[in-house]
Amino acid sequence: MPRARKRNAVDEHVGARVRSRRKSLGMNQSTLADHLGVTFQMIQRYEYGLCRISASTLYVAAIALEAPVAYFFDGLPETSGKRLVTSPQERSSLDLAKTRYGRDLADLFPRIAHRGTRRAIVELVRAMVGDQLGM
Repeated sequence: MPRARKRNAVDEHVGARVRSRRKSLGMNQSTLADHLGVTFQMIQRYEYGLCRISASTLYVAAIALEAPVAYFFDGLPETSGKRLVTSPQERSSLDLAKTRYGRDLADLFPRIAHRGTRRAIVELVRAMVGDQLGM
């Protein structure tokens, strides 16, 4: 029985950037899949870092998503030997991008014009998390 490949932080980062760019353009997974000549299920695997995107596929994706190839690597954490060193903030951003409500929140939050409202939302979430942690 073949061994399952462990997720790779670079694959997850690149996939999250593909998902983010696709969503910012209002493109669905099927449309991107058509551009790349794969199934929408394969797009899901790419976006969640379950499958590695080849260089040629990433190049075609960059064209379809109207972004330079380097865009998909922007914000990639520094390496320490063979391991990637991710800060807690970078890790939480990736975790947020993995959930549907997290993506919705990340999309909607910057649209709130009033600074006090944004601050109140952050304080509300902090209080809710504190309650769950028994604080």
